Amino acid sequence: MFETLINLNILGESIHLIGKIPIFVIRTFNYMRHICIFILLLVAATVSGQTVALELQADPNRAAGNFYALPIDKMPKDTPAPEGKKPFYINHYGCPGSYYRESISLYEEPYQVFAKADSLGKLTKLGKDVKMRLDLLLRDAKDRTGELTSKGAHQSREQVRQLVMRFPDAFTSDGYYSGRSIVQNNCLLTVEEAMVQLSSMIQPLNLNLTSSHKEDRFMDPQDKTLDAQRWDSLTQVHYDRFLSLHSGYGRLMESLFTDQNFLITTCDPETLSRQLFVLAGSIQHTDLAAHVSLFDLFTPAEIQGHWKKLNAKYYITNGACTLNGSTQPFMQRATLRNMIHMGDSVQKREHPMAHLRYTNENVVMALACLMELDSCGIQTDNLDALDDMGWVNYRIAPLGGSIVMIHYRSELGDPDVLVKVLLNGQEARLPIETDCAPYYHWDDVKRYYLRKLYRYENIRLNEDVNK
Repeated sequence: MFETLINLNILGESIHLIGKIPIFVIRTFNYMRHICIFILLLVAATVSGQTVALELQADPNRAAGNFYALPIDKMPKDTPAPEGKKPFYINHYGCPGSYYRESISLYEEPYQVFAKADSLGKLTKLGKDVKMRLDLLLRDAKDRTGELTSKGAHQSREQVRQLVMRFPDAFTSDGYYSGRSIVQNNCLLTVEEAMVQLSSMIQPLNLNLTSSHKEDRFMDPQDKTLDAQRWDSLTQVHYDRFLSLHSGYGRLMESLFTDQNFLITTCDPETLSRQLFVLAGSIQHTDLAAHVSLFDLFTPAEIQGHWKKLNAKYYITNGACTLNGSTQPFMQRATLRNMIHMGDSVQKREHPMAHLRYTNENVVMALACLMELDSCGIQTDNLDALDDMGWVNYRIAPLGGSIVMIHYRSELGDPDVLVKVLLNGQEARLPIETDCAPYYHWDDVKRYYLRKLYRYENIRLNEDVNK
């Protein structure tokens, strides 16, 4: 689509360079060009929205959003690097692999509602069956909250294996490798699995493994100002209105409970519906996935409605939503600045280096938005059209997802270092001009992002001065 738009623009500009063409011809062409561009954008948006609907039908687990388990399928094919260029530095920021939810109350609260209803004879036949499923989930999660599952361990190992196989020049026995994690159980276990895999493939291995709050400044940064802006009154009102348009739990509750008055006096039916949906998306990470499901309780429309609400919440929290100023991605400005600093500092190293860092899904998602990877940087207040615009949470930062920046050079001291970025293993598009996509000139990448960070810091400085 982008190539088509570019060709239309080039053709439109070229018209003005052709001799003495009547002005009405030029105006007519420009009018038709704008019509064509509008139609192309409309078709692209429609296709994107339809694609999400089909993806959710094909695999309802995607509706879990950031809690979707990224499939580790066949190793992606890479666009060959320009002649003579080889990878020498890899900077990786990954989400934890599949894990149990971090609060046991998420499992306990819905089960207790069903248990009470069952003791009073208020459950339908389906409701009784759901109670048994919830009991299985609760017993499986007991004493495991926040713990990496076997699926998460497999994700972490396989991703590192594929990374080494795809970029062997960056993983040699004379290289230096660093595994770092925020102080969070599932991230610690994820990086440990990754390092075990790396050590099985490279011998001898020069490895440093750390986890410290000292590195939170660039691996899990906080900003009180952005925190305060995230859910300001305008954003909250807009989001609440959006939720009201996508609420609908009556059919589900009637299929589970025989007495709706009991339900209303015992719990909030909408909250219960959301809890069941969250648990439905959590099963995919456990060994119970082959035996238990909760997505059968929801219609395709209900699944898409729940996903839309979750997608909008993550967009407001991490994306460039115009309702709260389009600034939330700058929460990760220290992370991006560190990536730039490391990219510069390793250029004089003779041997390869890789930093494998593991943090939470919000950091990776906001970083993808700050870097404007693919469609992650869109700015809008239309929460209902996010999927049409290509902003889809399970494509950005699912469990097991990652952002990997790979640096290429022809030799030590090469003045034209190139970089390529992978988003969840796939080559990503950057908002920067290049003559060798998906590879970008490091100086251009660094310049673009440093200017972006400077503009934001300058705005913040002026705000502080004017307080």
